[in-house]
Amino acid sequence: MPFLKIKPRSPGDNKIVEKEIVLDEIKLHKYKFSKKPYPSDKSQILIITNFSEFGCESLALMYCIPKILQMYPNSYVICVGWYGREYLYRHLADEYWELPEDCQWLREYSHAFHHTSKNLAKLEKSLLSHGVVYKSENMGYLCVARVCNDCKHYWGEEDDLPHCAKCNSISISDGFLFNIPFFKKFAIKVPRPSRDHIKLAQKYLKPNSVGIFARSRKAYGRNLRPEFYVSLIKLLEDKGYNPIWIGEKQSVMPCPVSHITDFSRMAESKDLELTLAIISQLEFTIQFWTASTRLASMVDTPWILFESPDQIVGRGQEGRRIALTTDSDKRKLVLSNFHTVVENEDKALEIVDKSIEEMKQKNWDDVIGLVDNIDVVKIMLEKQKMWR
Repeated sequence: MPFLKIKPRSPGDNKIVEKEIVLDEIKLHKYKFSKKPYPSDKSQILIITNFSEFGCESLALMYCIPKILQMYPNSYVICVGWYGREYLYRHLADEYWELPEDCQWLREYSHAFHHTSKNLAKLEKSLLSHGVVYKSENMGYLCVARVCNDCKHYWGEEDDLPHCAKCNSISISDGFLFNIPFFKKFAIKVPRPSRDHIKLAQKYLKPNSVGIFARSRKAYGRNLRPEFYVSLIKLLEDKGYNPIWIGEKQSVMPCPVSHITDFSRMAESKDLELTLAIISQLEFTIQFWTASTRLASMVDTPWILFESPDQIVGRGQEGRRIALTTDSDKRKLVLSNFHTVVENEDKALEIVDKSIEEMKQKNWDDVIGLVDNIDVVKIMLEKQKMWR
C-alpha cells in the first residue's frame, strides 16, 4: 500500500503551503559601502546571509552579526538579505547584496532564524564560491543555545547544565536570550535617520500622526480583516489622530480607506531610512501579531502591540526579543489570543481605546486583554519579571 504524501500546512491557519516555484537564478543587487579593496583570497571574505523574519533579522543586526565579526576579525564582510534593507547594514558590512524586489515572495518561506526555501538554499550554496558563508540559521544558535567554548558543542535552554555534556568543560557561553540584562549593554544600534531624511519625512505627515502596520503574511496566518482596520482608523480619527499606513507591501495589506496615506505602496517606501524618519515623528505605532515594533524601537517611538501571552511570557521567544531590542519603556503590550480577537473585534477596539488613554496618562503597564484564562496569564507575567 503506497504512503500518502502529506502536504505541509501553515502552523498559524492550517492552510496548505503552496509549492515553491523553482527559479533558474537569482540576480543580486550589490551595494558597496567601504573603500576597502575586494580580497583575492576567498578565505578573507566573510558572507553573512540574513533571510530571517524581521523580528529575528533585527536581533541579528544588533547582536549576532557584531558577534560574528568578532569571530572573523579583519574579514571583508558581505551581508546578503532581503530587498530594501541596505540601510540596516551600512554600519556593519563592506557590501550588501539584496534580493530583487520580484523575489520578495520568498519571505513567505522565512521563519525565525531559518527558512524553508529551496531557492534560498541554492543561493546560499552558490555563495560558497565567493567566500566563507555564515548562514542565518546559524545565527539562531547565538541567541538560543549555550555553547562550549572548548569543543563547540551546543545545547538548548531546557538543559541547564553547569558543564558541557560532551567534554565536561565549564567554559560555557550563554545565548543572547539567556542573559538579557548582560548582553543588552553590548547592543549595536542601527544609525538614526539623517536630518535630510527627517525633513523629507514631514512631506508625508500630518499633525498627530499614528502609524498602522496591518499584517498580511501567509505564514502563520494571524491576519485581521480589512473591516477591522476600517473601524480602527475611525477610532483613531475620532480621537484626533491622523493615521498613516506603513510597512512593506509584501507583508502588509493595502489600506482599505482611500483618504489615508498608504506609504507602503509608494515607491519611496523602499528607502528604509525614510521609513524610519517617518516613524520617528509619529505619536505611536500600532500593530497586531507582528514584529514591526522593531522599527519603532529603532527610533524610540512608542508602540502598541497585540500579541499572544505564550509569545510574550510563555514558550515563545518574542517577549525576550522585544526586551533585547527595545530600550524605551514607552510601549504598550496587550496580551490577547488571535482567535479571541477575531471573534470579538468590538471588544478588541475597546481595548485599543483603553490602551491609548493609558499611554496618554504615562501608564505603560501591560494589558491583559482577550485571553482564555486571566489568572494563568497573571502567573506567567509574574514569573517573567526577571528579564522583562
